[in-house]
Amino acid sequence: MNFTVERDQLIDVLTGIQGVAERRHTMPVLSHALITVAGGNLSVVSSDLEIVVRCVQAVGKGEPGAIALPARKLLDISKVLPKESPVTLTAREGNYVEISSGRSHFRLAGLPPQEFPEMPEKPAGKPVSIDGEVFRKLAERVVSFASSDETRYNLAGVLMERTDPKAGAMLRMVATDGHRLAMADGEVGDIGGILASRKVLVPKKGVLEIRKLAESGPGSIELSASEKFLFAAKGDTEVWVRLLDAEFPDYRQVIPKENLLTATVERDTFAEVLRRVGVMAPDKVHSVKLSFSGKQLEVSSTSPDQGEARDLLEAEYEGPAMKIGFNGRYLQDAVGGITEGKVVLQMKDEVSQVILRPEKDASYLAIVMPMRIF
Repeated sequence: MNFTVERDQLIDVLTGIQGVAERRHTMPVLSHALITVAGGNLSVVSSDLEIVVRCVQAVGKGEPGAIALPARKLLDISKVLPKESPVTLTAREGNYVEISSGRSHFRLAGLPPQEFPEMPEKPAGKPVSIDGEVFRKLAERVVSFASSDETRYNLAGVLMERTDPKAGAMLRMVATDGHRLAMADGEVGDIGGILASRKVLVPKKGVLEIRKLAESGPGSIELSASEKFLFAAKGDTEVWVRLLDAEFPDYRQVIPKENLLTATVERDTFAEVLRRVGVMAPDKVHSVKLSFSGKQLEVSSTSPDQGEARDLLEAEYEGPAMKIGFNGRYLQDAVGGITEGKVVLQMKDEVSQVILRPEKDASYLAIVMPMRIF
């Protein structure tokens, strides 16, 4: 294997696959990137067995071949090479690669390409084109709500489904960790082409990788699905995500029906107050207290060892005085999914879950369980 590539081009390709390459794993090859040259193209692949990312770049003439190289070390080397000189990689016996640029030379040990996991096949059928900005916004609104607890397998991903089987144009994403839930809808085109009547449960990390792909510039991403994988492509990058084989809870049963007390606050002011008061919240539970009284909302936090914080903001509220506690970070994530001017909090009492939603936008809501604060 021998090929020459521009330094910045190599850095871009290697940066695109770093999120999947495992630095610590029982299989050393998973910390490597599979480098393949064939037909004038350079292919760089990383895998953690659940997610596969492949970037392809044209490099012109080159001697075909393949080798697995340490992904992080290869990127580190690329970043310190001279900016003005192209980079040449040449495979040598013993699974070594010589990297040269200008007067700089490196010798990097790799692994045989046969040790790298087998690539999954692309799903059959015509892919669906989805605006990258719509996918990014949906994912950003819900992904932080997915559980990070590996033992709660069915909550460790984001549910994707079509909201209206007749329309076929609305994609819904839902995520929950058992203490909070977020649901967001977006118009994407004929999502029925890949989901039909199916629901797919996509791992949190996989959603983040596809979101990264959507953020890589203007334009659409191409989505398709098989029985086991969700496939996404945009430009020169492809992502395979292994779907979770688990039953997501019936989120519709979780949405409260009797939250008749409502409070409306300015979104930016509320977000800023939560950030300020959160500075003094206890490190482990991040607890904050919301106290509603008349046209005023007091947000406070108390740390037994460090002190307390209080802040006030105006609120449109006509119910009885009420104090209710929350994990402040959960509230910040919920408010972060709201982009318009005002946030509506729908409540029942001090111990029941609360709905947070935009005042006028029906495409998003978050549900947060309260916590007891003494």
